[in-house]
Amino acid sequence: MHKTNSLKFYFPASFHCGLRLALLLFFLPGCALFSWSQPSAPAGVNPLEVRARIRYGEMTGKVSFHLKEAGTLQSEGRRYPLVPGAYTLTAEKCRPAAQRYHVFVRTFAPSEAEARDAFMKEWREKNYSPEVVTFGLLFRLPSGRQLDNRRHWISVARCSEEKEALALVERLKGGAIAPWIRPERISAGMAQCSLHGPQGKASVQLTAPLVIDSSGAIEVVDVSSSFWKERKANRLYAAPLEVGVGPESALEVFGTLSVEEYLRGVVPAEMPGQWPLEALKAQALVARSEIYASLSGKYKLQGFDFTALESCRAYWGTGEYQASTDEAIRATAGEALSYENQFAATVFSSCCGGWTENNDTVWSGPATGLLRGGSDLRGGAISPSPAGGLEGWLRGSPRAWCDGDDKGYRWKRRFSNAELSALVNSKYKVGTIHKIEEGQRGVSGRLKSVTIAGSQSKVTVDRELAIRQAFGGLPSAMIIIKPSHSGTTPEYWDILGGGRGHGVGLCQHGSRGMAAAGLGYNEIVAHYFSGARIERTR
Repeated sequence: MHKTNSLKFYFPASFHCGLRLALLLFFLPGCALFSWSQPSAPAGVNPLEVRARIRYGEMTGKVSFHLKEAGTLQSEGRRYPLVPGAYTLTAEKCRPAAQRYHVFVRTFAPSEAEARDAFMKEWREKNYSPEVVTFGLLFRLPSGRQLDNRRHWISVARCSEEKEALALVERLKGGAIAPWIRPERISAGMAQCSLHGPQGKASVQLTAPLVIDSSGAIEVVDVSSSFWKERKANRLYAAPLEVGVGPESALEVFGTLSVEEYLRGVVPAEMPGQWPLEALKAQALVARSEIYASLSGKYKLQGFDFTALESCRAYWGTGEYQASTDEAIRATAGEALSYENQFAATVFSSCCGGWTENNDTVWSGPATGLLRGGSDLRGGAISPSPAGGLEGWLRGSPRAWCDGDDKGYRWKRRFSNAELSALVNSKYKVGTIHKIEEGQRGVSGRLKSVTIAGSQSKVTVDRELAIRQAFGGLPSAMIIIKPSHSGTTPEYWDILGGGRGHGVGLCQHGSRGMAAAGLGYNEIVAHYFSGARIERTR
């Protein structure tokens, strides 16, 4: 039983009055104070019991929130009552959470223990200190069947500074080694804060971790709501919320949800609720599977599972729940896709442009048979890969399941050389662009790399997302780039493109087209994820 304390507010004659809040915020992965992704017991965890820890937002300097119902603020085992109204928590004198940086060199499946141990021995003989960090969860279904989404990553160094880790990565590159870096939070963040509410400034000192609770949803003000462009919105989130200080001194807001509750805010954020029900059901099934596959994944060392942005999957909170998407979630409840004895990492994007892409074209890591690119043409028509004749493919606009995307199926951009040079130079200091060389392509025609030569330097940009960002945020990397010359220097650059997003896995506009044609959600997911099977999770 918690003791309820009085949290007093007053309107001071001078804003110099009042006490500060001292916030000691620590987010150590696996810390008992925060229950996020449960560690796997040897027998596996029940998929219906896991909960996702989500970072809803990062705010610089302050967090503003509204309570529509009475609430509490909890600190050091004490709860202080909060009346309905608007509050602002303002941070001062922040000390960021400390991090160290892992340099990883390889991953192993749990079944590869002998090879893993031999690999670690080799690195010890090279005077490194390899460690195993396990990502993902081991699940046990009601049938007793196990799905093992664990992966053992081999860390050969833990560096105190990111620049040290980057230098080591450069030394290790080459041959079969393609090292990568992941930060890990290792100590507390701290901030002094003042709290203003509807009755003035709080006159009580508190120590975090800080938890805001309420009998109703809590509205957080000015949450970043897009990975691609700076866009903010007020979002309603289920209580309770946790507030912490991150490694960049930002205040971070976290929540923990069951997978089904999480889906209620994901599906309408990822697919319009007015689309056909079978498309919404396909989206719900695919998102549920991908959530299970990604729990305790890339943000594990940061102490949470997912962000609320498209870089994981968009989540818009409780205020965006819709009857149609709720119906799709209920209709597919207890179902998820598996592949090769794992929950399937069933990724999705807006519009494939008529041909989906291989996962290893878009991201680093090994190829997976589940995520092979292929034709999205209507009627199951098969044609040669667009990569061999991309200009004709883009200008021809063949009939595909996703051709209903008027804005994204085919598109064009024109930049003056000055405009494109400015966009590129915001990330890569090449100077005035003289030449752009297209590199290899994936099966859909999406670029794997592009080399940009300018008056100051030359840079090769690898991977689909980085290419899109280099040119100011293009809809996709299924592009051809053509210069228009006036003398020796290009005057304009014309970019002809197809599709929106990375193109791997489910094509959302394609699923809409298939549903409109009368196909069921099981047929839709079978089209995009050949070899996957539907598992019962309850």
